[in-house]
Order: sequence, then structure tokens, then C-alpha cells
Amino acid sequence: MINNLTKNSKWVLSLAFICIFSFTSFTGNREIGGYVDQAESRFVRNVWNFIKNFKTYQNVGAHSYKYTQYFWAEPFQFTGNSHDDYVDSVDLAYVAGHGNYHYIQTNQSQGLGVNLKNVPAYGDTGDDLEWLVIESCYTVSSRPEKSNWWSDYSGMFGGLHQLVGFHTLSWSDNGIPNNFAGKLKSNGAIWQSWFDAVNEERYWIFNPNIWDPQYGSDIPFPGLASVIVANGCTNDRLGSYANDPSPGTGGMYTYWQY
Repeated sequence: MINNLTKNSKWVLSLAFICIFSFTSFTGNREIGGYVDQAESRFVRNVWNFIKNFKTYQNVGAHSYKYTQYFWAEPFQFTGNSHDDYVDSVDLAYVAGHGNYHYIQTNQSQGLGVNLKNVPAYGDTGDDLEWLVIESCYTVSSRPEKSNWWSDYSGMFGGLHQLVGFHTLSWSDNGIPNNFAGKLKSNGAIWQSWFDAVNEERYWIFNPNIWDPQYGSDIPFPGLASVIVANGCTNDRLGSYANDPSPGTGGMYTYWQY
């Protein structure tokens, strides 16, 4: 385990297995999707404030990105035979809602949601998803939550590059989605841009704390970011990114803020 300190955050890296990676660039149009938990209106704003930055094609490096899906979230969009018509048909999916460890809610009144341990392999042959960003509490559980953290994600990483979100309570309806989108449009690295957007949200209001009941302690507002990264995909960005990784957890990394 390697400890790293950056200007605006403290984060930690954990490696599942040693990896070697290479980067490539694929010219052409790319798609973004937005999926909203049917609960508070803030989740609508969270997703919209990200995807609105891609209403028309945005040129980033060799690629052009535009949002093509914007839906109320439903389990079938993530699971079963329909996932490759929804989240697995776009290159980047942005989801906002209530969450728990490796879980994202889709409909509060009906008690529906998706357990990421049980979803199909994303990004495998014939499917598109490279990056799944989930703005919710706890969903992207990492090393602090479980020593064998990679075991929760062995099924979903079939070619998926990164799963990005929070490993603690998170506070939304703020500037993170728009700031994150701006960084990506400037060809910032995916998970690094997310961590920076989270950091910048807390620093402009002078580092307040929020109570996290699952940890039984205060954590920095608006929560602590985390990411699961497939073999060789650490420095992905919209303009250039790695070849699709092999399925499974070999060479998988996790980074988390603390």
C-alpha cells in the first residue's frame, strides 16, 4: 500500500495485483448517459448539472462527447438483458441517488435499487461502458471498508475501466457535477478530476465536517471520494484512454480519500 499526498487531498492507493498498461486513442463520437434515482429533486439537479455540459458534441482530444440518454433510473437499465441498451451502451454513465456499499437506489417509494455485486459484466465484448460515475453515499466501497475490496467488483468489470464515487456519506446538490464536467472537457484524467472536484467543493467553504453515522465520526464535507480502477486504466481521460482491460480483478487498483 502506498500513501500519497497531493496539494488538495489525501488519498491512498491499494493494488490487487501488479499490472502493466498501455494507452491508445480511438477517433470518433462517444456517448454519455444520465440516470436519476426517483427520490429527491436534488438527484435530478446532480445528473443534469453534469450532462448539460454535453448537450452538443464536445471535442476532447481525438473524441467528441454528447449525452444521448437522460432517464429516471430503473433496475433493468443496469441488469438483465437490457443493460446493454442503457448504461452499457454509453461510454460514460453518470448516476445520482441514495446509496450504500456497492448499492445504488433507483426508486425510493418502491424500494428498488441495484446491487453492483450482481450486475452483468460491463464493457465486455459488444458493450461500450468505460466509466461509471455514481454520486451517492457509500456505493464505491474501498479498502477502508473491506480488506479484500476487489471481491465486490469481480463480476461487473468485464471491460469497464473505472467505477467512481464515494466510500463515505456524501452531501450533494452542489458544484461537484458541473466542476467535474468542466475538468473532463479540458481533458483532465477521469478519477483524478473527480477527486479534485470533491476537494474544491470542500475547500471553498473552509473545510467543514459532517457526521457519518456508519463510521461514527465526523468526515470532511461533502464526503470522501473513491474509485475502483481496472488494470492499466489509471490515467484514462476523455481524450485518450487505455484499451479495454481483461475481465476480472487482476491488476485492479483502488484509490480513496481519507
